[in-house]
Amino acid sequence: MTYNKFWKTFGTVAIYLLTAAGALIMILPFAWMIITSFKSEGEVNDWPPKWTSKNFYSSRELNVQTSRSNVSGKGNFNLAEFRTVSSEDTFESNKLVYYINDDPVYRGKFELKFDTLDYSSSESLGIILQQINDYISNTQLRDDLTAFFAAGESTPGFFEELYFNLFSPDDGYYKKIVMARLISSDISKMITYINRLNEGNIDKLAAFRLSDSMSSQEVAEILAKKEVFSSDLASLKEKLIEIKNILDTNYKGSEMLSSEDASKLKTLLLDFASRIDAYDDPVLSKNNQIMLNQFYNPAVKNVNTLEFLTFFMNSFKKVQSEKLSGQSIIFKVAQKDKMYENFVLDIEKSDFPDFFKDEIKQLLTKDNILEIKDIVILQMEKEMSDNIRTKLSSQPSDLSACISLVRDVAKLSPNETDFKDFLGENELKLYESFDDSKKNDLFELAVKRREYDSIFSRFGKFYVDSVSTADIIQAPSFVKTIRYKNNSIIEIITDNILSTWLLEEKPLVKATFTFGEVFKNIFQSYVIAWNAAPFSRYYINTIFMALLTTFFEIILAAMAAFAFAKLEFYGKNIIFSLFLSTMMIPGEVMLVPNYITISKFQWIDSYYALIVPWVVSVFAIFLLRQQFLSLPNDLWDAAKIDGSSSWRFLWTVMVPLSKPSILTGGLLKFVGSWNAFLWVLIVTKSPEMRTLAVGLQTFTTDAGTKYNLLMAASTFSILPVVIIFIFLQRYFVEGIARSGLKG
Repeated sequence: MTYNKFWKTFGTVAIYLLTAAGALIMILPFAWMIITSFKSEGEVNDWPPKWTSKNFYSSRELNVQTSRSNVSGKGNFNLAEFRTVSSEDTFESNKLVYYINDDPVYRGKFELKFDTLDYSSSESLGIILQQINDYISNTQLRDDLTAFFAAGESTPGFFEELYFNLFSPDDGYYKKIVMARLISSDISKMITYINRLNEGNIDKLAAFRLSDSMSSQEVAEILAKKEVFSSDLASLKEKLIEIKNILDTNYKGSEMLSSEDASKLKTLLLDFASRIDAYDDPVLSKNNQIMLNQFYNPAVKNVNTLEFLTFFMNSFKKVQSEKLSGQSIIFKVAQKDKMYENFVLDIEKSDFPDFFKDEIKQLLTKDNILEIKDIVILQMEKEMSDNIRTKLSSQPSDLSACISLVRDVAKLSPNETDFKDFLGENELKLYESFDDSKKNDLFELAVKRREYDSIFSRFGKFYVDSVSTADIIQAPSFVKTIRYKNNSIIEIITDNILSTWLLEEKPLVKATFTFGEVFKNIFQSYVIAWNAAPFSRYYINTIFMALLTTFFEIILAAMAAFAFAKLEFYGKNIIFSLFLSTMMIPGEVMLVPNYITISKFQWIDSYYALIVPWVVSVFAIFLLRQQFLSLPNDLWDAAKIDGSSSWRFLWTVMVPLSKPSILTGGLLKFVGSWNAFLWVLIVTKSPEMRTLAVGLQTFTTDAGTKYNLLMAASTFSILPVVIIFIFLQRYFVEGIARSGLKG
């Protein structure tokens, strides 16, 4: 290979490599957007970022924690579920709850592995509570700990509340960081007290007060004792600072305080307490009560509080006499078909009134199983409103007042003399306007309203429990039912044993997925994003607006370009120059004038506002004019000789020959209309009129941005534009290349 040929080859390879690198750099943001759309919410903020997602895997290890049987504060709720569980605040002695402290899992097979399951009888729970009450009665503990036992009950519900007050992963009393903060607060108070004494308050202590009647020998003795006391305080302060530094350094974790950590902390506090000796000296002994109250007692209370942790756990373990080893619970999350099947069976076996069951049967389908609760309630509310309108409301304007009156009467006594005193002035006036027949109808409707309210209050929990029932594959004999709620809460309903005994059991939880479920997991963000807002409506609006603005722009731009390119009239070049000069005006400057114009026409929140202001584009006119100028005038002369009109020549000759430029201008307009954001945001108010670009705001709130959903929505928003560009890119390049040529 010659020297020149080598460098020529090297240059060619370098150009190809640079081109490939540039293409890669250009495509990386788009690739990252797609990868992010496949991720779960928790993975988005991981550092360092990864090009993979847990949704690609066929199994996941899950981090779970026990939760109260009332789980109203946990999980990812939709509106129907929130309305139900927000009122679910009663203790259930046979319900064990695990909360998935991880990204939600929407499907799959779960396996909970327990090393051992320890439990006992209901009577044993009373024994342990009695032991605890005896312990706290005979031991000095911190006041904030003894406050948990103020109720003095011996019920499973009290024990569960106590357990989570002490050991909740969220804010449990014995969390390492919580306990360190409490002890550190006491130490800070002790140090502050010592500092105040050293700042001069020490002379105010009874032991060191001087009087004029004292002899010089007595004064010298008191001053010497004060030095001793100050030295002791300095020694205590030094030890307190040491303990506080250890707490600040080594006790920051959010996990529970371990026995080893508690033991180390007790040793430090006992060492501090051992330095506090009662003075025998007649002068210093006057400070014994101060040393006891300010230093010794707080230290001892903290030591005893730490010892109570060991006592509680040992007592809880000791009383559990029954053991099961190597147990597993395996269940399958119910999907729509299984939810439908469970709900149909449960509603048949329920004690709801027959008319309510019939209403559900008429409205229920497999497709609407997730919305049936709200559908049924809305339908029955509509029927109630129709009855009120027919029987009570003579005027449409009175309907709202009549509905309110029926609700109030339903809540009060059916006795007229009782409920009239509780009605508002307007409602009482409305009631007095009724004749006897309407009053009877009112009472009948109130009874029906009361029945509906009773049904609705029961139906909410019934519905959620039914559709969340999982298919049990394997479980110990005491497991009766398993429910999987809100994609993050596992409820295990036990039979014949208290779930309280299982509160400390921490299983290893694994979710496995079939190939089809992995595929659904990958695209889960797309499903959630699509359902988070009316994106189907946004798509229709965007397509409609983009197509019409593109169509009308091509029509108008073609006519204007033809006039500027082929027709001769006075001031043509000046007018065209004025047209071009408008391209130098920023679009933002025109927002206010355009908005005022649209408002005057009363087009706000309409398709007119979205389309009409953007059907004329100076750039499109310029682009087509340049293309028309490149076509020979001989064609125009020949057409005129053949008797062709200007209109016919434009659409039968000029436009077909300028297809690349027309497609280029159309594509640019279509993309611009598709991505329009600010103008659409300004002139639309209702979701029914908004477009995809504005709809993407759904995922950005004051609480933050859900980037995985935003990227998913962005992907399916730009997909049509990308597809169009792929098919029309040849014309796009050709149109840009030819638009500057003049034949």
